[in-house]
Amino acid sequence: MGNTSTLAAADVKAHRARLFLASCVALIATAMTFAVRGDTIGALKRTFDLTDPQVAWIMSGAFWGFTLSIFIGGQLCDLIGMGRIMFLAFAAHAIGTFVIMFADGFTMLAVGTLAIGIANGFVEAAINPLVATVYADKKTHMLNLLHAWFPGGIVIGSLVCVALAKFSVLGLVPWPWKFASVLLPTIVYGVLFLG
Repeated sequence: MGNTSTLAAADVKAHRARLFLASCVALIATAMTFAVRGDTIGALKRTFDLTDPQVAWIMSGAFWGFTLSIFIGGQLCDLIGMGRIMFLAFAAHAIGTFVIMFADGFTMLAVGTLAIGIANGFVEAAINPLVATVYADKKTHMLNLLHAWFPGGIVIGSLVCVALAKFSVLGLVPWPWKFASVLLPTIVYGVLFLG
């Protein structure tokens, strides 16, 4: 009996740690989208000959998509489960990133940015109650640790953009690769949330 309960406790601890790590990586992906979008908007404006109002529409989609999905996602957490909300976030991050990478103009850029905004909102809608639930005994501490990764993700995204800009000067790395960098943490958190 003692060994079984010890193994069960170890499994619970490992499962909680995996969910927390997945939540942190999802928040890194969310924060990276802010850094990458801010870094590339000038290149997008030049590449697609966008007007200032078009740039404003593209940029604003990330924020009203976020607001919409965090409101809807928060309401759906109990109804469909946090796992499904995170699957929607993963799908929207991946789809939005690919749409932007292969955009041919304003409409695709606006749709891709909106999809990423929706993904970011779903991440926030799911990971906050998730961490508070699995760490009910120390939720304030764990939520503070979790949210330290938002500025961390902005720093990571900014450093990736700076590093890739060095190659862009040589004409080797166009702006879509900066967006592609968001796919790495997206894939990682998708894999960590499986099961």
